[in-house]
Amino acid sequence: QQQQQQQGYQKEAAPNANGRQPRMCGVGVVLVQVSGGAVCVKSVNKGGAAFASGQIVRGDVLYAIDSQKVLGWDVERVKPLILGPEGSKITMTFQRVGNQVHGKRGFDVTMTRIVIEDGAAQRMPAQRPFETASRA
Repeated sequence: QQQQQQQGYQKEAAPNANGRQPRMCGVGVVLVQVSGGAVCVKSVNKGGAAFASGQIVRGDVLYAIDSQKVLGWDVERVKPLILGPEGSKITMTFQRVGNQVHGKRGFDVTMTRIVIEDGAAQRMPAQRPFETASRA
């Protein structure tokens, strides 16, 4: 299924003016899987669409991507849904545990995928955009 999703994005990506396929990219979030199975935001990279939205913070739980519920999925299964052609839109639904957001527990953030140029993403060099970890 992951391969089908990745291939789907590649099929969606229309060639740009140069006749080349757009670069695949995300929104600039570092995700971590915590004990219990939830995928949470570990950090938001400066220069990315998530940072520009001003709505996503560390600890937000990823609930859905483009209306596809992903709560309980592992990080590797979520990754192909986040990655897509540069310039394409993505809507990510988050839950903020223990805090009401706009009067409800879940909130949507619609972003345009952009490539974060080297040096623009300010995060620790050892961090990977998607990783698995547990909390004690």
